[in-house]
Amino acid sequence: MMWSPFFGYYSKIELNIFSNQLAVDVREAEVMITEDKRVYLLKNDEEIRYELISGSIRRFVGNRGYVPMLDSVESFSCSELEGLLTCYTEMQNGLSNERVMSSMYQKMENL
Repeated sequence: MMWSPFFGYYSKIELNIFSNQLAVDVREAEVMITEDKRVYLLKNDEEIRYELISGSIRRFVGNRGYVPMLDSVESFSCSELEGLLTCYTEMQNGLSNERVMSSMYQKMENL
């Protein structure tokens, strides 16, 4: 087995890319609903769903299928409180990320 100083580096990048894509969708969402291992967003009258299935987080848009967003995921959970969505993602290698996001529509409603 060969050792590399970059071991695990790509997992960090992939986790950040996933988190950034989720944040973009949340920012533009008009409605946010959380359930076990999934989050539903309503954006421009279209449902977007992120769901953990068999160790992979998938992004569903409407009824047009899905895009695999992140593999080797141990757990994924989100909670919504007062317009803020907090999502926690843990990879199978122990790497984790927690991110708090908000929708621009939620901010407008709270003014």
